[in-house]
Amino acid sequence: MSDPSLFVSPLVRQAAWNLYQLELISGTPGWTHWYCRHEFWHVQRMMARTPNKTAAWLPALAFAVSCEKDANVLAEFARQPLPEPLPPEALPWRDRLIQVWEQYPADTNWEKTVRLGALVQLDRRVERLPEWLREVRRAPDLRRYDRHLRLAALAVWRPRPGDGPPHRDKTGAAEAWVRFWEKSCKSPDMDGLIAAAALLHLAEAGWLPSGPSPERLREEFRQRVQQWPMSTWEDAEILRMLLASVPADASAPERRQQDIRKWLELTHRNVQWEKRAAVWDMLAAWQREGVLERCGGESGPGPGPGAGVGVERLCFAGHGGVHSRCGRGERPPGGRAGGRGPLGSPQPE
Repeated sequence: MSDPSLFVSPLVRQAAWNLYQLELISGTPGWTHWYCRHEFWHVQRMMARTPNKTAAWLPALAFAVSCEKDANVLAEFARQPLPEPLPPEALPWRDRLIQVWEQYPADTNWEKTVRLGALVQLDRRVERLPEWLREVRRAPDLRRYDRHLRLAALAVWRPRPGDGPPHRDKTGAAEAWVRFWEKSCKSPDMDGLIAAAALLHLAEAGWLPSGPSPERLREEFRQRVQQWPMSTWEDAEILRMLLASVPADASAPERRQQDIRKWLELTHRNVQWEKRAAVWDMLAAWQREGVLERCGGESGPGPGPGAGVGVERLCFAGHGGVHSRCGRGERPPGGRAGGRGPLGSPQPE
């Protein structure tokens, strides 16, 4: 009789191996510390350089989410990317991960925000927009930073390529969604920064036919990021959420190259290191999609400080960012066990 494993796809075999790895490592003494679990998943996220490698971790991720109790680790789970397009074998894994997040017993405002952020990224169906709209309208009832975190988690929603523009939505939720972010974008504070990211996603999906172009919104968003002074843990977390949701410019290669060059200016040493870490994370995601190679290979766009940006540098440049203080045994502000406080100003080498 033939071995049944011969008929299993390489992706399924890799997913089974990843589950086995997770089972082994979860039995080690250090696994009980939140920081070890956080760093394990951070490294997996940064090193999964192909869509299949990322998809192969979805079953293990669903299991990990169902068992996790620490809010900081949950936030890292919500940052795990979903490959596009998703391999057919991985569709049930995505559905299972959505189910696990739906059932997660979020007790605090931060845990509810993390769960919402994960669901908004995983389930991009326009049918769920009325639910996201209700959450957006409830956000003003929260305290200032909780409100901004909640709005940032919801602003990362992107319509799927096949979803139609708002005028085709009979419920009116899509038009209300667009109006909400257009109104918020007029604000010069954090609300405007968050809304700029949301409008960028809508414009790139063709949902703003009479509004600003994606190129203009992309430039406006980058300028807002550059000008925004970050002073708290919440500011850094919001920026990281928003930048992680921004795909590379899909227009002409020359314009994409120029866009990357401008983002690289925000990785210089005179930029606050929390902001640099968030930008590096975004560029690393673009690198895993092969965007930087299409813009001129491993050397990056043009000479100067951005030259020599290869896979390894992008994967690890941001690793010593917002959470680098944890390597000294400290818990980052916020989350379940931390309080709100200012960011550290020293720049790690």
